[in-house]
Amino acid sequence: MKRFDWTIVLGVTIGLAAILIGAWSEGLSLWLLWHPTAAMIVGGGTLGAVMVRRGVAGISSAVKAIWHLRHRDDDEDAHRMEVAKLAWLSRTSQKSGVKAFENYAEQSKDTLVAQGLIMVADRSGKEQIKDVLSRKLILEDEKGLQNSATLEAAGGFAPTFGILGAVLGLISVLRVLDRPDALGAGIATAFVATIYGLSLANLFCFPLAARLRSRHETHMKRREEIVSVILSLGSNEPTLAIINQFNLPK
Repeated sequence: MKRFDWTIVLGVTIGLAAILIGAWSEGLSLWLLWHPTAAMIVGGGTLGAVMVRRGVAGISSAVKAIWHLRHRDDDEDAHRMEVAKLAWLSRTSQKSGVKAFENYAEQSKDTLVAQGLIMVADRSGKEQIKDVLSRKLILEDEKGLQNSATLEAAGGFAPTFGILGAVLGLISVLRVLDRPDALGAGIATAFVATIYGLSLANLFCFPLAARLRSRHETHMKRREEIVSVILSLGSNEPTLAIINQFNLPK
């Protein structure tokens, strides 16, 4: 069972608390920071702009990726086990021949592993295997980076709509210039949208995008290691050589 990652929740909580406590310590009423219209302008505007840029599918994919961040990355042990199984195929193939690669490929749910082992079983050249699997990795890498790109786009749009909300608020303030007592509160409220935009970008969008990118980079390093093992199998390297190369238990 995967463990829940509290660091994101804790980080956001600390960030919000710092903003609210800082505002309160300066004598600002926290109710002034509550402005549904500003939230609608910033949230709705950002969502609409991201939808135009990335599409509904891009937003849906990013939301799913963010949801997966609730769990810690505990896949390293499973990855090492997969690499070890692939490495020991070198010895298994000495007894059962290419059937060992074919059987493992049929059982594997990983298309990268399955295609690579089928090519090894077909005696494809190392360079051919490397070319095919490298292209699959490039496509996988590009697809994985789209989620962080979606959040980075949202982080870029949010402050802009915050400024737009502030401008609209100031326009509203201009209508009450004949009431000096209302100007201060009106101007303060106008800048709430800017606070929303900056907070959304720098407390949510950009940090989550960086977390997604970091996890994706770790994932791609593991995928590259799997490709390296498959290439070693395709080169008929000895089992112990493969094990030593990837620091696997003997």
